Amino acid sequence: MGTFGGAQAQDADHPKDKKLTVGLDIGYAPWAMRAPDGTVEGFQVDMLNEIARRVGRPGVEFIDANFSAIFAGLFAKRYEMIGSPIAITKERAEQMAFTESWRTGGNAFTTLLNEPDITAPEMLKGKVVATNSGSVADAWLTANAEKYGFTVQKYDKDTDAQQAVLVGRAYASLADLARSEYAAGLNKKTKVSPYIVAGAGAEVGLVVRKDDRAFLEQLEGALECMKKDGTFKKINMKWFKNEGDPNSSMNKIYPGIGPVGFPGYDPAPTFAPKCS
Repeated sequence: MGTFGGAQAQDADHPKDKKLTVGLDIGYAPWAMRAPDGTVEGFQVDMLNEIARRVGRPGVEFIDANFSAIFAGLFAKRYEMIGSPIAITKERAEQMAFTESWRTGGNAFTTLLNEPDITAPEMLKGKVVATNSGSVADAWLTANAEKYGFTVQKYDKDTDAQQAVLVGRAYASLADLARSEYAAGLNKKTKVSPYIVAGAGAEVGLVVRKDDRAFLEQLEGALECMKKDGTFKKINMKWFKNEGDPNSSMNKIYPGIGPVGFPGYDPAPTFAPKCS
C-alpha cells in the first residue's frame, strides 16, 4: 500500500471507515458497465477499487450518474470524486481539481461497416452525429456543427449514441477512442474511422472539488504508485490486451500535483509518495 504525504483527508467528507463514494457514468464500456449478474465492472472499476485500497478505504460505492449531470453531483457532494475518465480542459480545471493525467486519448467516429471511412470532418456535411451529452466530444461537435454542416444528437448515455448509429437515427457517433474501439470490437456491424479529434481533452484525470486538496494529494499519490509498480499495465492488459503505450500518461509520472499545463497545477517539488 502506498503512504502519501500532506494532510490526511479524514474529515466528514472522507470517512476512513466507509466505502469511497465515486460518481461514475455506468454504461460507458470498457470503463464501467453492468455485468450479467448486475455488478459493475470495467477498467475504471478495477482502477478505483485499487485506489480505495491504497488510500485506506474499505471498498468503493459506485453512484451511477449521467455524464451531463456528473459534475453537478460532485459540487453537491453526492460523492467524493468523479471516477469516469474526464478529459482535462482549461475550463474544467478552473472549476474543479484534477489529478495528473492517467490516460492519453482523443475522440473517434463510429459508423456502420458499409459506410466509407471518415478521414475529414467535411465528410459529415448533411449527416447526423450522435454523442454523449456534456462530453468533450459533445463540445467539439456543437462548436463545429455549423462549420461542417452536420446535425448533433445528444444522449444521456454513450450506449444510446452508439445504438442510434445501429438503428439508423444517426450516421455516426463521436466518443472516446478507446471506448469506440472496444464497442466496435463487440459489435461487428460498426467500425471506427481513422480521423481522430485530438487537441483539448486528449488527457484525462480524476476529479475532486477545488477545496479538497488533502484528498487530491492522496489520489495523486495512489495514481503515481500504480504507474510506478505496473498496476496500470496489468489493468490495461485485462481490458485492452496490451500494456499501453510506454510514452502515454498511463505509464508516465509527472512532477508535482495536478494536470501539468492547466489551472490548479502545483509543481510541488517535495511531493514524493512512498510506494510499497
